Amino acid sequence: MSPYTEGRDGVRAVAGAAGLKAAGWDSLLGAEDFFQTPRWLTVQEHNSGTAMDFLVRERGGVPVAGLVTAWADTSVAWLLARPDAMLKRALEQDVPEAATVLREVAGGDPDSLLPSLVCGGRHLGRTRTLASAAATEEDVAALVERAEAMAADRGAATVCFPHVDVRDTSLVALLESRGYHHHPSDHYAWLDIPQGGFEQFVEEMSAHRRRRVRLERRALAEAGVEVTVEPLTQELCPRLGQLDANLLRKYGNPASDEGSARMIGRIAEIMGDDVLVSVARQQDTVIGFGMVLRSRARGEEQWYGHRAGFDYEAQGKLPLYYDVLYYEVLDAAAKEGATVLHAGIGSVKAKLARGCRVSEQRSYLLPLPRTEDTAGSLAEDRETTTR
Repeated sequence: MSPYTEGRDGVRAVAGAAGLKAAGWDSLLGAEDFFQTPRWLTVQEHNSGTAMDFLVRERGGVPVAGLVTAWADTSVAWLLARPDAMLKRALEQDVPEAATVLREVAGGDPDSLLPSLVCGGRHLGRTRTLASAAATEEDVAALVERAEAMAADRGAATVCFPHVDVRDTSLVALLESRGYHHHPSDHYAWLDIPQGGFEQFVEEMSAHRRRRVRLERRALAEAGVEVTVEPLTQELCPRLGQLDANLLRKYGNPASDEGSARMIGRIAEIMGDDVLVSVARQQDTVIGFGMVLRSRARGEEQWYGHRAGFDYEAQGKLPLYYDVLYYEVLDAAAKEGATVLHAGIGSVKAKLARGCRVSEQRSYLLPLPRTEDTAGSLAEDRETTTR
């Protein structure tokens, strides 16, 4: 059967995130698939700055598997899920397998990985296909085959699954059987939320670390810093946009205060009560924040850390990071009955020290055949970088 078959058996494209619910997408979601819910994919459509596609595998007219894709070229700013930037970072950090991927997939030049079709959602960690209990390996393979064909038709240099969890053994086996190469991309962290919130969290630490945490919180109190978890409002967005852009620029990502503020404003508009912010204020000035998103799928509430930002001049040596992103959030989450705080990728040592569990993520890459026309368009694309 052709991967382009439409109808009761085959893979079809859904025209935009707004059509996902009617297509039965929700039936494919598990408790930890918040970043692939129709509502969050609507946020991504607004904020990603690129074309996104939503593929559904059906059998007997019933959806059994789904796949999100996003087109990545030099114009998109989300470097943490862009294959060229990920490979460059892996090479700088002497990550195992990165040199092999550079040689065998990129031909010695990470820029040659673009344009790329990024699959499985471009969120940071746990890239995966969606599948119902009725899905088979053949169903998921049909989705991946369709994505590869779509990428080739559009002149992509590669197909990329940016953050595949090593525990997703079925997807790992499928991609490797289809000739994908990989390198470690990061580690994904999550924390089981104690019912007693922050106090229980601290009591379960070693005496040495418990003492350090108490000292950190005392330092903030003495500096007049208060941290509260509250709804995200449009009034907060301009200041949070400044802090968000501060963090992005610090780590080499292109950002503007205004662009970050617009992005955060759209999240507030679309997500409503399911987006909260942990806000640090000093003398009524916001000097740091962390954003958390609430998922209530399958009757279980889980919280996801998503964005953060700081006024680095005001922060100085104050230990804002943990209070904003962990301590106050844990307390608020416990009160709401949430069971897991997803801390995402990055800062793995710090997260392990705070009791998180982690799992390795891998960037999987498939090189696609290139014609002379494709090579020419790639060269032109690199010359017209917009970010």
